[in-house]
Amino acid sequence: MRLFLFLVGGTGSRVMRPLIMQFAAGIHPLDEAGQPMPLEVVPIIVDPHKANEDLKRTSNLLRWYKQIRQALYGDRVDVTKGFFSVKISTLSDILPNGSNLSDTFLFNMGSIASKKFSDFISYSTLDTGNQALCSMMFSKDQLDTKMDIGFVGSPNIGSVALNQFKDSEEFKQFSNVFQKNDRIFVVSSIFGGTGAAGYPIIVKNIRNAGNNIQINNRGDLRDARIGALTVLPYFNIQQDENSPISRADFISKTKSALFYYHDNLTGIRQNGVDLPMSKVNACYYLGDEIPSNPYFNDPGGNGQRNDAHVVEYVGALAVLDFLQIPDDQLLTDNGNAVNPIYKEYGLANDKMTLSLKDFGTSTRLRVNKQLVKFHLAYLYITNQLKNDVGRGYTEDKPEITSGFLSTSFFHTLTSDFYVAYLTWLKELKLNQRSFEPFHLTTDKLSDALNGIAPKSGLFKSTIDYKSLLSSLNKMSQQAVKTQKYGTDRVAYKLMNLLDETLDKLVEEKYNSVV
Repeated sequence: MRLFLFLVGGTGSRVMRPLIMQFAAGIHPLDEAGQPMPLEVVPIIVDPHKANEDLKRTSNLLRWYKQIRQALYGDRVDVTKGFFSVKISTLSDILPNGSNLSDTFLFNMGSIASKKFSDFISYSTLDTGNQALCSMMFSKDQLDTKMDIGFVGSPNIGSVALNQFKDSEEFKQFSNVFQKNDRIFVVSSIFGGTGAAGYPIIVKNIRNAGNNIQINNRGDLRDARIGALTVLPYFNIQQDENSPISRADFISKTKSALFYYHDNLTGIRQNGVDLPMSKVNACYYLGDEIPSNPYFNDPGGNGQRNDAHVVEYVGALAVLDFLQIPDDQLLTDNGNAVNPIYKEYGLANDKMTLSLKDFGTSTRLRVNKQLVKFHLAYLYITNQLKNDVGRGYTEDKPEITSGFLSTSFFHTLTSDFYVAYLTWLKELKLNQRSFEPFHLTTDKLSDALNGIAPKSGLFKSTIDYKSLLSSLNKMSQQAVKTQKYGTDRVAYKLMNLLDETLDKLVEEKYNSVV
């Protein structure tokens, strides 16, 4: 399965962060038989604010993930198990016979960059009557907005500027490469400017593809399976009288946007009558009445770097849930969804500090074990691997030598990705509501999990680096007999051994992680 994932505005980038972490942990969508499905994800970040620090962090994570995944599995798409096993590609990667698109996850919005909104709409060339009309629709501050910092919470600006989407080279190339069995998912907030405006525009242009003669497979695109996550207010910002963004406006903006979506997107209203139709097959709604720690009120000029939040973690789960819905429940007829699905999310335990055990059963079954395995592997690689080089499994062919610790793979994994992973965990813990799946002040495997204790009692040995090494040695000896790792797949050997060994150890050494 291939998923085109449109990440609109700052919230889109922030939801992508935990989704990358879930993919890194080896989490896949499951088919109807409960088996993991192979998956290729093509993220497309739609945000004019290229200096957005949240965008930069996500873009870097995607790039590091792609490098790590390439080193482990090459270009294979059929991988269904293991850390970093979901394939992530740029739009350029999947285009046949090369492409003139840049190899990036960012949607090119060059016609917006560095322009004031007034210049974008050619305000100065309008006649007096149309200037007056524009002045009624847009404030002076909005007309003077330099759009390379985003739409500063103004969807009326975004809805005009983002109409260029359908004419972009990226949209044309995406449209032509899209196949009938592919899926589309849009992530956006509803209380800002870019997300609230971008979501309906993207969906509209996909559904209207049937009218675009420049698209080869416009019928498939018109009736594509589309899911969307609408993020309701969940974070708080500092009050700043000089900023156009105010939390006091979040609810009113949300209400206005929901009414618009109801009439034109997630529902259809014609001649005053609500019709049981939607442009979106599956709609997910997510928010939190408990506001986050107050973020710095930054309209865009200073970079916008917001701490990770548990709402974004849950938002990433919506993407996985959508991928697990059977095809026959996501039917579309002439651009309108048949029996659209609407979902929201609730915690099992409404607490201010959450652990892995405080989510619903389906979430725990889907992600807990893999997240635990990934964290224990992270602890081992960062704290113990160096000490184990030259003994046990590291001496089996292909050998893991001290030179491996200087490779670009190991540097990208430990100095880039793992550093970002730890930063993400720290931000989740310190935010409000706090999410603390792991204890971050210990490097002991037995103390690492929050709310999940190791098994104890007579004949119950603890999990530590010594017992992990012993299990890795046994698993490696079995692999040698079948030449599983060949002569040169050193990185794959390390990550695969950890994945398979920890799969058994977590079951043996811990009380239920679910």
